[in-house]
Amino acid sequence: MDPIFLSIGTGPGIGLQTAIRFAREGFHPVLTARHPDRLASLAEELRQATGRTADVARVDAGDPRQIIALAERYGQNVSVLHYNAAIVRGQSLAGADYRDLDEDIRAGVSGALYALKAFAPGMLDRQAGTLLLTGGVLALHPFPEYLTLGIAKAGIRNMTEALFAGFAERNVHIATVTVSSVIAPRSPEAKAVADRFWNIHCQPQSRWTWEEVYSKQ
Repeated sequence: MDPIFLSIGTGPGIGLQTAIRFAREGFHPVLTARHPDRLASLAEELRQATGRTADVARVDAGDPRQIIALAERYGQNVSVLHYNAAIVRGQSLAGADYRDLDEDIRAGVSGALYALKAFAPGMLDRQAGTLLLTGGVLALHPFPEYLTLGIAKAGIRNMTEALFAGFAERNVHIATVTVSSVIAPRSPEAKAVADRFWNIHCQPQSRWTWEEVYSKQ
């Protein structure tokens, strides 16, 4: 059976291109997102690009019950997990709705923690696996009009650095790509970030890193 690449929060940009990159390298792709109507078209795009058929599943990353169910279905067979979920919207603190604040943090931070808690134990027990998280430059240079997105990306960066050493001791690589550019769907930049994730997965353990920064050239 081919190793599984599981994407949580698959979108038409970095999420899809990273799934395509791993599918081309022999992984069986599993695509998940909150909105099932777009998953079918993303899976078809992946099939046309790679010849592979992806599994698709509706998953709200901010709901721990759905993450747990996903882990119960795939967890023991996932070789690479890519957490790509985030809600991108500009809003000031004064103008934000309380429900929006909660939703943004659940998708961007809590969901990543849920995914790591659900999927990391199996990898650590097997002493094999890669955990990839999509980060962002707002973690380093916050902007008040994208406050919740910046908090989410700072959380991604923090949890990746915090867990890196302990996971590495058990042969599990956790890493983030801090993306410092706006990435359009199906763009060369999206493919370049996907290549970064693939290169991280392929790093020999002696050269493992917990963060790479991508800047548009």
